Amino acid sequence: MASMPLPRRPEGSITVDLCTGCQVIWFDTYESLQLSPAGTLDLFRAIHAAPPSTPQALRAQLPCPRCETVLAPTQDLQHTTRFSYYRCRYGHGRLTPFMQFMREKNFIRALDPAEIERLKSSVRTVRCASCGAPVDIERSTVCSYCRAPIVALDPDAIKKALADIEAVESRRATPDPDKIGDGVIALARLEREMDEARRRDGGAAGGVDLIAIGFTALGAMLHW
Repeated sequence: MASMPLPRRPEGSITVDLCTGCQVIWFDTYESLQLSPAGTLDLFRAIHAAPPSTPQALRAQLPCPRCETVLAPTQDLQHTTRFSYYRCRYGHGRLTPFMQFMREKNFIRALDPAEIERLKSSVRTVRCASCGAPVDIERSTVCSYCRAPIVALDPDAIKKALADIEAVESRRATPDPDKIGDGVIALARLEREMDEARRRDGGAAGGVDLIAIGFTALGAMLHW
């Protein structure tokens, strides 16, 4: 795993470990809760920059990197969003898949019926964000293999993260408009970029990857 230093709340830094091949993050105890808004977005950038790969199921038994005890699968709730991870029984930390981290931070959400209908007008098949299987949205709104719902990057969540960073940075120094920008303009641009990408990639083999489209649009907006 590769170590990555990130800004900590209210000050200082923490170091998390990433495995881009397995698409997982190791957080020592409470590190996920200690991430500052800027640290969360930095980690979001790192996930975006990871080499693309088809999500694969993790092994049934995963050892804690600190004590080698088998990690326990755990379900948790952040506001109204359910997410999962693998925790050390002795409190050394937790292993969180990339997709579950984005759920925890509310960066992705399930599409509502109106959005599904709009999506059907431009694409037929989307790629499951959890297992990578194709989902025929004319027939179902959940993956037939892992039963995960269709999800997409949430522009409102990105807008809030940008606004939080802007508020913090404004108390320290003049924010960089090329990287932060106005929240309302950022939201409108992100939504437009995502709509254009969906129309452009509507015939993609294996289905359209809504999360990847959101990453690409956000990356263009933030000059990644």
